[in-house]
Amino acid sequence: MTALRPLVLRLLMLTLFGACAFLLPAQNIDIQSEDDKPIEEKLVYNHQNTFNVAIHSRGFGAGFKIGRIKSINLTRNWEAEVVSLRSLKEIKTLNISTYNMRPFVYGKLNYAYVARFGYGEERRIFGKPYWGGIETRWTYEFGASLALLKPYYYYVTIYKQLDDGTFWETYDEQTFDNKDQWVDVLGRSSFTKGIAETKLSPGFHASLGLSFDIAKSRTSVQAINVDVKAECFPLGVSIMDSERNRRLFITFMLSYNWGSRFNKY
Repeated sequence: MTALRPLVLRLLMLTLFGACAFLLPAQNIDIQSEDDKPIEEKLVYNHQNTFNVAIHSRGFGAGFKIGRIKSINLTRNWEAEVVSLRSLKEIKTLNISTYNMRPFVYGKLNYAYVARFGYGEERRIFGKPYWGGIETRWTYEFGASLALLKPYYYYVTIYKQLDDGTFWETYDEQTFDNKDQWVDVLGRSSFTKGIAETKLSPGFHASLGLSFDIAKSRTSVQAINVDVKAECFPLGVSIMDSERNRRLFITFMLSYNWGSRFNKY
């Protein structure tokens, strides 16, 4: 046994030397691969501009953000977006006794669209590993809202009284406020009907959410955002007859954001 000890020690030394010889080149390869990255992947950028498309619990929308990267953990954004706003009570109906008529929502008063302008921040929670992955940030935003309310017109059958006292059945385009005159609703009028009667209702909003950036390059942004937004209109927004002048709306939004990061001095 005593004679075997030097042989065992030699074998252990050869094994350790072989392992070191194998690992050290591998580490050099990794370091070299980092050095070989394009210069744009190593820079720290100070601007970030993105576009987004979104669906939310009351409609859909699109917008853009102009961002300033203050540090690796903080980005500040000026934001603008336009979204549709519908009532959860809307039920689309089709008059099957008519031909080639549009479906309609009985009781609807207005189409509603909201333009939003605000300021927000993104703060990093988890960064991406050096090999890539997902960067997670929490976000908040607040600002001004402006609701555009375009009257919703119906194509209806009504009776008009003639000079001799008799009634004549005819067709007309009317809003729901005139429903007491209706004999039947045939369908929805053209969207362009009533554009000149559009009214405005100012308000304000605030949101809180999470952003998941899946872009492979530092120069690009590809993020999925999940947000909850509270919006208030002091003058009210009337979409359905059953909920006129509603002031508070809570919506849940899922959006896809894409854009670029760059330096501007």
